[in-house]
Amino acid sequence: MSLPLTVIGGFLGAGKTSLVNHLLANASRRYGVLVNDFGAVNIDAALIAAQDGATLALTNGCVCCSLGDDLGEGLNRLAARDPAPEHIIVEASGVSDPWRIAQLALVEPGFALEPLIVMVDAASILDQLADRWIGDTVERQLAFAEIVALNKVDLAGDVAAVEAAIARLRPEARLFRTTEGRLDESALHFTPPPRPRPSRFVAEAPKHEFPTLAWRPPGPFDPGRLRAALEALPRSVLRVKGFCQLGPDWYLLQYAAERWAFTGLEAPAEPGLVFIGTPDLPDAATLLAPFEAALE
Repeated sequence: MSLPLTVIGGFLGAGKTSLVNHLLANASRRYGVLVNDFGAVNIDAALIAAQDGATLALTNGCVCCSLGDDLGEGLNRLAARDPAPEHIIVEASGVSDPWRIAQLALVEPGFALEPLIVMVDAASILDQLADRWIGDTVERQLAFAEIVALNKVDLAGDVAAVEAAIARLRPEARLFRTTEGRLDESALHFTPPPRPRPSRFVAEAPKHEFPTLAWRPPGPFDPGRLRAALEALPRSVLRVKGFCQLGPDWYLLQYAAERWAFTGLEAPAEPGLVFIGTPDLPDAATLLAPFEAALE
């Protein structure tokens, strides 16, 4: 019997991790999850039964593991766990093509590809599609979507215009309006439209030109000055994600589409921030100067 596998894609900040958290918190089956950015999954501590650095075992029988470099090996390692998961979820990175990942389930024995989910930020998707640096990436992510979750509809202006744009790009997809990644797991299961023939060669990770910068702040931030630094970020900064201190307390910082949020947490094992941007991202000294000035 093949193991159902769901791939969740979407651009940086669309809400993929929020959807993974929602599915894990409301699981009616044993999920096994592979994620790129393990540290930022931020699962409710009450759900965590055990942790060994690269794996979280949850009280509801689910397990969450870091993806690593070899997707096929990660899938087979997860499928071989005891007890075995009943459904595997892969969260694709924000700049990858989820269809390339999904095809592995079509050629790898033992897995059955469920409908491919692509999350979009309903408040930003129209600007993203028009952007010269990221528009083609966003279109490519939507090209084979079978479910499109229009996330953050509470922040969007003309949702009907967003739905029309998605329908033009991918009329075969089922559209769902969501907030905070809350998509019921019953929406994940249906017979998808005919798919192109898979190829082992395109399952490799695509190359992209989104520069990244990792930085570990040497101390805590002043909250007001940090917010000012975030407000001053240029549009070439697509994403900031990581762990930082505001005064004595630790927070998960998430920034995308000129919006940000802080989530309180315990001291992380690997503090630090990652900046992801377009090819015209400022040099490190220029980009970090406002953040260094925001330190206490």
